[in-house]
Amino acid sequence: MKTKQKNKSIYHWVILVCCILTLMFAYSTRFGLAQLFTAAILKETGFATSAYFLSTTIASAICVFTSPIAGKLLRGKYMRPVFLICCVGTMGFYACFGFCHKLWHFYLVGAFQGIFAMGACTIPVTVLITNWFEKNRGLMISIAMTGISIGGTILSPAISWAIGSFGWRKAYFILGAVSLCVLIPIAGFIVRRTPEEVGLLPYGCGETTVSGAAKKTTAYPASSWNVSLKEARKTPVLWLFVAAGFLIYFSSCILGHMSNYLQSVGFQAAYIAAFISIYSVVAIFGKLVLGHVFDRFGPKGGMLFGGGTFVLFLAAFLLVSGRLAVLYLAAVLYGFGTCIATVAIPIMTTSIFGAQHYSELYGFISAFTMTGAAIGSPAIGLIFDLTGSYRPALIVLIILTLLSIAAVFICTDMSRKKSEKENQKS
Repeated sequence: MKTKQKNKSIYHWVILVCCILTLMFAYSTRFGLAQLFTAAILKETGFATSAYFLSTTIASAICVFTSPIAGKLLRGKYMRPVFLICCVGTMGFYACFGFCHKLWHFYLVGAFQGIFAMGACTIPVTVLITNWFEKNRGLMISIAMTGISIGGTILSPAISWAIGSFGWRKAYFILGAVSLCVLIPIAGFIVRRTPEEVGLLPYGCGETTVSGAAKKTTAYPASSWNVSLKEARKTPVLWLFVAAGFLIYFSSCILGHMSNYLQSVGFQAAYIAAFISIYSVVAIFGKLVLGHVFDRFGPKGGMLFGGGTFVLFLAAFLLVSGRLAVLYLAAVLYGFGTCIATVAIPIMTTSIFGAQHYSELYGFISAFTMTGAAIGSPAIGLIFDLTGSYRPALIVLIILTLLSIAAVFICTDMSRKKSEKENQKS
């Protein structure tokens, strides 16, 4: 008998919208938009660039230890209260940056923020998408991640106006309050850990083709290796992949220095805000394009596209001084290249290691990517303090990005060989 079962509830799409809003107000505010405060803070306080960015390092270092804990708690029955507490803790302490006057104030607030951050950003979003969507899961992850770029596009001009009108301290208070007004209803009242909690099934669950055969619902090819974390730790594949993830997140830390760099080469605030808006708009589509490239060409093609555009952005950034055309070209390139950190890691985790043990593997890998994020910002700032220029740092980041591309290529080949062996055994 020909059947085609569908789950027609709109709750799945409500969850997807909640994931987008979560990344808008709990992720982009703390990463992409944080750079809008940097120039004003450094100008008022006179802190050294590397010393100031140590607050980011402290937050990221704590995330290294809290990410496995957050992943475990968010997969369990206490997902909603954990999610709610983490949202309140993350954005509540983010607003507290407005009270900071001394370096140790920034370090302390950054530390408390780091305790809650992993439970309010990408981990709960990927858990929700994995639980609620069986069909087109990779595409749904890409759509959810557009929340980061949408947040940058919508909030960037508003925050720039708030800083100019009220000062950076009150701007922190305003942004924190608005974010909490959005996140508290989402985490406390709307989201559910699984569709079964409201009597539903995952999107696409049970769908069949007209011939009665099971329809393939995976948006991107998962490896048939399906290795557990315990087993993966014994192989060079995992360690090479976490090294690639470390380098990707290390290089992505240039984001926090963009405004300071552009200001140092003569661009005024209006042009910097336009630069941020352009790359934020491009990144909305860039995430979807990158997801399609991964679907069509696999991890090698996706990494080559994402990493390659990021290298071209860094090269354009080297030549940006006094050139508006190059500034806008760099914004477009970055809009595509920045997606490599947020979209590629979860997709490549499944493509290389399989989907069966995704949660434990992704949590483990996140510890290393957050280490890269912790070290990257102060390292770039230190190079600037020592040389008085960002050019040496940009050259180093080009080299590291090329190394990460090569590492992913090697991991993909090694995973393919492992998969072939597993298929031969079966």
